[in-house]
Amino acid sequence: MKLSECIDFYISYIADKSPHTVKNYKSDLKHFIQAIGDKDIENITKADIAKFRMYLQMNKKKSSTIARKLASLNSFFQYFIDIEIINASPITKSHRPKVSQKIPASLSDEEIKKILDNIQSLQDKVIISMMLTTGIRSSELLNIKRKNIILYRENQTYSIDYAINNGLKENDVAFIKIKGKGDKERDIPISGKTLEILIEYLKEIPFEDIFPISYYSLWRRIKNIGKSLGIELHPHKLRHTAATMALKSGTELRIIQELLGHASPTTTARYAKVGQKALIEATKILSNLLEK
Repeated sequence: MKLSECIDFYISYIADKSPHTVKNYKSDLKHFIQAIGDKDIENITKADIAKFRMYLQMNKKKSSTIARKLASLNSFFQYFIDIEIINASPITKSHRPKVSQKIPASLSDEEIKKILDNIQSLQDKVIISMMLTTGIRSSELLNIKRKNIILYRENQTYSIDYAINNGLKENDVAFIKIKGKGDKERDIPISGKTLEILIEYLKEIPFEDIFPISYYSLWRRIKNIGKSLGIELHPHKLRHTAATMALKSGTELRIIQELLGHASPTTTARYAKVGQKALIEATKILSNLLEK
């Protein structure tokens, strides 16, 4: 994504803040583009940050102003890390102000119920159910192929079309092969009500790419669902909620780590290689929690 697109996206995200705050962010980010050009956000480097500082110094900006603009820029990059557009910030520790390690926000049981009870679109329903029961990343979800969904029944495997044509049985489990960060593949199991909703959705969608929408469209739709219900909602919050629910239900940290596709247990530890059976049990617990 171009920097200008990302800035528009970010400004819409912070639109609920005070007009003064939004105005400052717009100004700070505009100056950043003026300094380094409208590059792709993935290609911004530490050298670009140094160039931005030099640009501000040449324009006689006070040290306090420079610090504020770098803080704005840091928040901007942290947001795009959170929604998994970039993997790391180009701002080094020497540049950036200290940021407190916040516990990721998650939905309450009442908010989850309110959301699920008020979703109108079948596509939205399957997306939110899958995110809440598997913790799947947005990028992983949008890249799911029909051919990569396998039905597991009584020690036998079938294509997902078999379930579409012949119906589901009580203990059926589907495994979705996804490619996560660093091109690492893993299988995510889904079962219960979430699997039922997915099958219902697949009957209506003949495409190989089962979610033919953009990331921006996904983000906007989920945010608007929350907005209509008075709930702050975005895709990453659904992922945090899945991790939190799993932890509260007694699921072991190492199982949550595998389910979320985390490379390091320290990442998962903010929420407080395993076998398929443990993963199935974890997603079944989450699916059952949504049905309460």
